[in-house]
Amino acid sequence: MGKIEVGVIGVGHMGRKHVHLLSDMKESFHLCGVYDLDEKLVRSMGYTGKIFQSEDELMSNVDAVVIAAPSFLHKQLVLKAAEHNLHVLVEKPLSLSAKDAAEVCERYKALDHKVLMVGHVERFNPVVLELEKILGNEDIIAVAMERCSPMDMHISDTDVIYDLMIHDMDILLHAIFPSLPLHKVHAFGRTSYNEKNFDYVQAIFQFENKAQASIISSRATEDRIRRINVHCKEAYIECDLMHKAITISRNTHHQKVFVPDVEPLEAELSCFASSIAAGKALQNSGELAQKDLEVLDEIRNLVYGRSSSI
Repeated sequence: MGKIEVGVIGVGHMGRKHVHLLSDMKESFHLCGVYDLDEKLVRSMGYTGKIFQSEDELMSNVDAVVIAAPSFLHKQLVLKAAEHNLHVLVEKPLSLSAKDAAEVCERYKALDHKVLMVGHVERFNPVVLELEKILGNEDIIAVAMERCSPMDMHISDTDVIYDLMIHDMDILLHAIFPSLPLHKVHAFGRTSYNEKNFDYVQAIFQFENKAQASIISSRATEDRIRRINVHCKEAYIECDLMHKAITISRNTHHQKVFVPDVEPLEAELSCFASSIAAGKALQNSGELAQKDLEVLDEIRNLVYGRSSSI
């Protein structure tokens, strides 16, 4: 297979990272150009390549597209990419509801060997990859996950559930407890900076095998925390996703686990290239993202006081 002709829509925080990496990954990709409403922003990041004048123009000139536009645009842009018969890597969330995600997934199922992959980049974090290997030999009792950040006033189109909790939900459902049915969900939240959207949410889960989990997600914490702690019958595993560290404790003995130096976004883009060659998403498929959103929708209903049951 030759180089993949790819374009990027949106050059905000994540989009510009995609542009820089795709420009360097010349063995797999040829970056044909980008599209963003703010052309000055595109040039300000040092990009000197082609700037398309619309998403339709870009999609008519590529075989694959990376969508890094604001979250509320994801559904319509992915559906437009389907009209152009393109492979898609869309930043999370796939959409802002499981219902919309189902519509998008059905549209892509109708296409012939076209990839729909969702940018849950933490699945490529080397800490998560090593944790998956470790847990293959453990009997899990409970999992505690924390993802906290200071308030970012630039993020206004999603609440903390679809902005931060979505990362840990994806890890919990597909890396820690893959294919294990979820039995119960409880969730609580509050606002602190934003009267409309919750910026602190805690969710508690029980799985079919009685294993428990909790996720704390905050955009109101004066520190950056990315932690996963796993209580097992014969071990306690502490993971720091930011500092790429894993410690396993057994019988009061502590073992540091080697974590490879891997750039998660580059690994994700490499997986996207391999998925295109295979004709299917090898990881982070649209269907798995839809399952994440089904649980997140339930959490949203619980914290905002809407009636629903999982």
